[in-house]
Amino acid sequence: MAPSSDSAFPTIKSIARINVEPLSVAEHIRQITRTVQLTFAQSLDRKHEATQFFDCQFYPYTLPGVDPVFATVGKHETIVCRPRTGDELGVDIVRWFKDDDENNSCAWSQDLATGDPLLCVAGQPPNIKILNVRTGELVQTLIGHGKEINDLAVSPLSPAILASASMDYTVRFWSLDATHEQQPCMLICGGEGHKEGLLTLAFHPSGRYLLTGGMDCVVNLWTIPDLPNDVTGTDKPTIIHYPHFSSSAVHTDFVDCVAWYHDLILSKCANENMIVLWRIEGFDSSCTPPSPSSAPTTHEFRPTRSAFGGTYQRLFQFEALETTPFYMRFSLFCQPGKRPILVIGNEKSKVFFWDLQSLEEWEGNSKDADENNDNRFKIPRAKKGIARKILAKQRESSIASTTTTTTNTGSSVDPNSLLYSTSLNTADENVEGNLRARQKFAVDDPFKTLIPHRTHVVPRVTFASRQIAWSVGGEWMVVVGDQGMIALFTRPV
Repeated sequence: MAPSSDSAFPTIKSIARINVEPLSVAEHIRQITRTVQLTFAQSLDRKHEATQFFDCQFYPYTLPGVDPVFATVGKHETIVCRPRTGDELGVDIVRWFKDDDENNSCAWSQDLATGDPLLCVAGQPPNIKILNVRTGELVQTLIGHGKEINDLAVSPLSPAILASASMDYTVRFWSLDATHEQQPCMLICGGEGHKEGLLTLAFHPSGRYLLTGGMDCVVNLWTIPDLPNDVTGTDKPTIIHYPHFSSSAVHTDFVDCVAWYHDLILSKCANENMIVLWRIEGFDSSCTPPSPSSAPTTHEFRPTRSAFGGTYQRLFQFEALETTPFYMRFSLFCQPGKRPILVIGNEKSKVFFWDLQSLEEWEGNSKDADENNDNRFKIPRAKKGIARKILAKQRESSIASTTTTTTNTGSSVDPNSLLYSTSLNTADENVEGNLRARQKFAVDDPFKTLIPHRTHVVPRVTFASRQIAWSVGGEWMVVVGDQGMIALFTRPV
């Protein structure tokens, strides 16, 4: 029998297609604060080009279930939304920013002095703009990268530490503390790390390590020193030339998404149609971080170089069909006491889900482990102290006291018609059913792909998903992508 986890997966609540010019706004303005009524059917009739959304993120500094606000970024548009609750469909728009630059990435931060929500956006030109969502003002512009910025991430240790990945082959760490405003760049990871542009980066939950991936097909792990340090605020930032782990063997094409699953790694690249779960041999985040001098150099070519005493181990793969273009991101929901859910959207409006806890629960994996005298796959557990540090971050009840704009469509869709259930019923308990279960849950072969545990189809428009984000408590999930699409999912908690 397959483990039943239907309640772990969200269902579609509403969808919208956003055009470059909102229906009820005659001209672009820097910030839209009036009522915008936009329906799905009306937006299809517009002749204006639909916005292409590349990134979306929920505000992380509230308690689970409290004011789940998210931002989405696409070229000249940055929109901050709040999902409507109850039977109401769509979202309310909190802020809508218009930018002359083309942005593709966003990350949330928080003003250390006032607690105001800050939204960091970047793209081309390679500047990072810091927006105060409460006031609607541009607070600061960070300048330093030489080419387009493709990803942003804020450290789990402090909302004042921002990292950016660029096509100039480097990662820069910025201080958002007002005391460092004149010289905000604290650290540069570059040198011999990547030979082509970077597409993605991700902080370890401890904040001490950073993963990067790029167009050179390489995944790097960088050890991050304590920040801010003695040179923060000066014109001489710390420079790290070598990562402590580097491999071109995991993937064969542009690496466009990486994420930590505790001490394990999830990553994907273009043209492989899969997400890979793997680990760095010898890596243990509970141990003292390695010294800078122990980082392996590039004097001797090896596809995998590591300071942790081994290479890497491929664990298993998740099948994600029709995700061949690069810049299509997956997302992992992983919170204490919740079932970890992996999700990615494809080019054909499909959204694939995997319940990672079900891989541990499926009885077939236990039998395989007994036969092979090996340990069955187990859900990684958070290292002692990490959860406490994350929960200790400053919280607030709401990022905006009032909602000045409302929008967005609803679509009366029957969610049940869009689902493929994970559970096997009595009629499936046969050879065919057992084979299907193995295709979903068996983790005995590191090169076998696991088919999705559930698939949703976003109706009416064929679009490519670019990014997916979860609210803090997992009650909401949003998918954004081409054709100006925003699909909002919800689930009971």
